[in-house]
Amino acid sequence: MTVPYRLRTLGTVSVYAICLLLAGFVFVAEPTDALIAIPIGSGSLLLVHAVTTNQLDELGSAIMGLYGALLLTSVSLGLGQVFVIGRGDAPIDPVGTTGTVAMTTVLVGGYLLATR
Repeated sequence: MTVPYRLRTLGTVSVYAICLLLAGFVFVAEPTDALIAIPIGSGSLLLVHAVTTNQLDELGSAIMGLYGALLLTSVSLGLGQVFVIGRGDAPIDPVGTTGTVAMTTVLVGGYLLATR
């Protein structure tokens, strides 16, 4: 049984939109903060561009890179806090502008790299 192209595209776009939405909220302290517009807005623009230019596979690769960077950041900050800094609070707080802009840069850069 084959799935129609439109239904397959709709399913892919839905999954990608949920992944981008969840990744956008990782480093934002308050969900109502204006900072959420950066990852959600850029992710939405990339999703629209990928749909109109038929490059959903490339966007999927960029989203995998984004989640890889999120995993790497989380693990390295956790290990750094336990082994290097000690048991106290970490002096580096990725929540806020730095983490949000960095993860958005990883997403956009990964998409640009995949579309070349």
